[in-house]
Amino acid sequence: MRRQTYLIRKGARYHFRRRLASDYKYSHHITVSLNTAEPSEARRLASRLAVRWDEMEMYVAKDLERGTLTREEQRALFRQGLEDELLLATREAPLQPRTGSAHPLTHKILAAAYEVIRRMPPDTPALTLQHLEAVVDDSWSDEERALLVKALTICVTPKMVGRGTMSAALKRIGAPVNEGTLNEARSSMLLGRIEAQRRASLVDHPILLATGDPAYYLLDDDLVREARKSLGAQPAALPQSPESQLPVNGFFFAATSIRFSEQLSELHDQMFEKNGWQLDDGKTRLALEGFAWITGDKPMSSYGPSDIPTYVQHLAKIPTDFKWGRLGKSGGMAKPFDEAMFAKKPPKDRTRSARTINSQLSKLATASEILKKTFWLPKSGHGNLMDFLDARMKVDDDPANPKRVPWTPKHLRVMYSLNIWQGGGGANHRLKASTSPMIYQDAAYWIPLFGTYAGLAREEASGLEGVDFVFDCAIPYFLIQANMTRSKDGETKAGLKRPSRHRAMPIHPELKRLGLDKFVAAIMAEGHQMIFPELYLDEAKAGKEGATSPARGGRRFYATAWCFIMDATHAIEPLPETQHGKKADFHSQRTYNNSVLASPEVSETLIADHMGHSRRGTGPSSYNRRALTLGQEKELSERLKVMVEQMPIVTDHVPCADAVNLLHIAKRSRVGSAEGRNAKKNFCA
Repeated sequence: MRRQTYLIRKGARYHFRRRLASDYKYSHHITVSLNTAEPSEARRLASRLAVRWDEMEMYVAKDLERGTLTREEQRALFRQGLEDELLLATREAPLQPRTGSAHPLTHKILAAAYEVIRRMPPDTPALTLQHLEAVVDDSWSDEERALLVKALTICVTPKMVGRGTMSAALKRIGAPVNEGTLNEARSSMLLGRIEAQRRASLVDHPILLATGDPAYYLLDDDLVREARKSLGAQPAALPQSPESQLPVNGFFFAATSIRFSEQLSELHDQMFEKNGWQLDDGKTRLALEGFAWITGDKPMSSYGPSDIPTYVQHLAKIPTDFKWGRLGKSGGMAKPFDEAMFAKKPPKDRTRSARTINSQLSKLATASEILKKTFWLPKSGHGNLMDFLDARMKVDDDPANPKRVPWTPKHLRVMYSLNIWQGGGGANHRLKASTSPMIYQDAAYWIPLFGTYAGLAREEASGLEGVDFVFDCAIPYFLIQANMTRSKDGETKAGLKRPSRHRAMPIHPELKRLGLDKFVAAIMAEGHQMIFPELYLDEAKAGKEGATSPARGGRRFYATAWCFIMDATHAIEPLPETQHGKKADFHSQRTYNNSVLASPEVSETLIADHMGHSRRGTGPSSYNRRALTLGQEKELSERLKVMVEQMPIVTDHVPCADAVNLLHIAKRSRVGSAEGRNAKKNFCA
């Protein structure tokens, strides 16, 4: 075999060439000229340099070697100790289920013994009382202390996790071996053994037994966490007051005195965290508090499947205008639920719809999926006894009586004939005639137009930002996307009801004609990120004579502008309404958009993209990527063409303002009632 001399020849001269070991951060060749052309002299010099090189590398490696373990290395050693000890602690579990109280005590003693030696240096000559007192406390009996001493004498000793074992374990994971890493490895593996003994006490838990191989699934961190949580729900000693002696149905694994309301906040947070939900202005909390209120806020183990149909029956009798408030604090839920209050069925126009009840049941079903692993864990260890989805009511859509009616072109033309778009007074007089008429632009002016020509939902239009608009391109468009304006917590972008609502919307020519680009530019010139800051900023929240408007967004737009616009339109041309008297509202503009686009020659996929609906079918949802294939410009141009061809122009009588006129931010979008109307007292009457 050819010997490596590290010699290379450059021209007539020999050079010594070598590199640092590959595990160094910087590893490149170093070349040293030997200043000789004689082969024998070059070999002699190269041999001497090679010896000096090896010495240097050895010292450098020793100086650079780290004496601590990374988090990943500590975790790997912890896991090894856990697996090794679990194998010993549960060896008989698959063959013969263990019973009796001695086993939990055994695991407790062994876990404490490992903790004692973890705190002791491996070369400790003898066990002392101080070593024991650092681990045990006053809750330990004399018998348990004696057993711990015996365990430390017979089977668990400071030298049982020896230096050789630690060194081999470190080499397996590629970690350096020195005094520092050996000590950390010993501690990590002993922590793994302690955790193994604690987990072994759960081998007979229903959650683990349901897996079919509890000894193996004790390695599953999630299952162990669920099992421990369910045990945590069991009170060590329940209060024996008469109030706590409520009936227990016996369906669940553990009895508890914890009431539904007492765990409601934690449950609410888990629902949002587990499902990745965005905050919903208290709707989910209201569903949970409503269930607790109607069912009497019983201890969790006192509930049963029969509570679900009872809850649905009572919920259906509560009228839609009932003021719920907060459980035990305000509104109707400040006092205990009384069936006599809702003995009679409410009038038809105030009856809660099946859709609303189903929505509440869906939220409670999500809560039940979490509770079935803790408070509502069945005795069998698996399944779900509280099946809220089974109580969902059948919803029959009646084409002759839709739940929402659309606007018509006739009604829209009437609406855009109002003084807001034709020229009226200032704040709180926008619907009235004025001796100096002026067209002011704000949310009251633009949001209805977004609903008419883009089919946007109220919150989508209210939360648009300046960066969402792109005007300097072949097909101007704006984006409907999650942003910080509509964030619920001030930290995470929000605002999309579902992922399909994210979409690019070509700007209709009428919006361009009326000066949308100039308006967006004027708002951004003010330094605002949102184009309707009056709907979100606190400085615009106070209204006339100190009255305050709703918190933010679309709700504020409805309260300060839309309800007055609807009322003024209704006074001229009565709004379409359902058989139950529900009049066309803002969301009815989405129905209008879908309806005018639903021509036989327009594809359902295009309509779904316009509305932000989920596409139906495998082809449209999984394979139709027209914008990516042919380009966004072509896709937008096709949609814009359909919009122009199918949508009636209902604003051709609206003049284009010569300039963008903006009111003070605290006065924007406050329109007031039309002449001779009082929308707050007699809305659309």
